[in-house]
Amino acid sequence: MTRPFSPPWSPLLVGSVAAVALGVAINAGLDSPYRLAPALLLTALGIAGVTNAARDYTPDRLRLATKRWWVLAFVAFLPYGLVAAPESESAAAVGDAVAGPLATLALESIAGAVICCAVAITVLYGFATYGIHPGRPSPEERVLDD
Repeated sequence: MTRPFSPPWSPLLVGSVAAVALGVAINAGLDSPYRLAPALLLTALGIAGVTNAARDYTPDRLRLATKRWWVLAFVAFLPYGLVAAPESESAAAVGDAVAGPLATLALESIAGAVICCAVAITVLYGFATYGIHPGRPSPEERVLDD
C-alpha cells in the first residue's frame, strides 16, 4: 500500500538539492572573483530540478511539501547556528567540537540549500493557492466560465 503523501526522494530531487548545496558551497567557500557564475548556475539548475520534481503536485500536497521543507530547513539550520554563532558556553562547546573550515562550509551549504529549496516550494504553493497551477484552469478561464 502506498501512502498518498510520501516524500518522493527520487534521484532527480536528491541530485537537485546536491547541486544547490554545491552552488552555495562554491559561493561561500571560494575566494575567487569568478565564483558567482558557476555558483549561480548550479543553484538555479538545482532549484529548477526541485520545482520540476514538484510540478505535478496538487495544492494540498504542495502545502504539505512546504511544511516539510521548512521543518527540514529549521533542522538543517540548527547545527550551522551552533557552529557559526553560539550564544552560551554549552553551545560554544558543542560548536567547538565540530568547528573547522570544512565542517562550517558543509553545514552552511546544507542549510542554505534546504532554505533555497523551501523558498522555491513555498512559491509554488503560493501560485497554486491563487490558481496558477498546471492542470487547472487559469484565473482568466475561471472568470470567463462564471
